[in-house]
Amino acid sequence: MKVDFFHDPTLDAMGAYMTRLSQRQQIVFSNLANIDTPGFRTKDISFHATMQELLSDSMDLRTNRPEHEGGRIPISPQVQVFEVEGLPSGADQNNVDLDREMMKLSETAFGYSLITQLLRGKFRTIGLSINEGKTQ
Repeated sequence: MKVDFFHDPTLDAMGAYMTRLSQRQQIVFSNLANIDTPGFRTKDISFHATMQELLSDSMDLRTNRPEHEGGRIPISPQVQVFEVEGLPSGADQNNVDLDREMMKLSETAFGYSLITQLLRGKFRTIGLSINEGKTQ
């Protein structure tokens, strides 16, 4: 059985998830940088993708439908940035909340740490598989 470590759907999904985490962190940093800018509106990204959704988007499909294009549905790591509605604004019409943004940074850091641990485990498994056939 041929194993292709470089085109693994799990690794692709983890990479896409890390890209989303990076994009979210950039948006939060932008919000924090503009906390004193009059009229600035808080932005965010749609971040409801789970690893399961990312994995299902990257898995091979049977090509019995024209929209399957070569048997794969590509992962789209780019997400849409939107203005957050319903946040209270100050006198300067700025609605960036420091506590909310720090919470977002914390959530992003946790997600990054989790994916890093999963990747480390995946590569450890690959390394053990490679070394299994070697004699001591």
